[in-house]
Amino acid sequence: MIDGRRAEAKLMQRLKADLAKHVGGNPSVVQQMLIDQAAMLTLRVHLMDKASIADPELSERNGRQRLAWSNSLTRTLRQLGLKASPPPKPAMLTPRQIMGLEPRPEGHPR
Repeated sequence: MIDGRRAEAKLMQRLKADLAKHVGGNPSVVQQMLIDQAAMLTLRVHLMDKASIADPELSERNGRQRLAWSNSLTRTLRQLGLKASPPPKPAMLTPRQIMGLEPRPEGHPR
């Protein structure tokens, strides 16, 4: 049970990181809320799919619940956008950074 929860927590972290990257790496408060919601819905759908593999007899109620979560996930992801946002542009360098007297910001081209 603990290993399963660790795997679920890892999945949630990975989903949140991937979605944050998808929106440009620095999500707004609203984007972060949508990311959290999308990650939770993804986990719920994943767990229901996993349970249905173990027991292929999906009850009518569970089938409706899975469909509702899947539809909510689709709408949430659509709000985040289908196209990835470009990464933020690097900040301008100071004269001291240009001359090599101070380090350049991480990820800034040389």
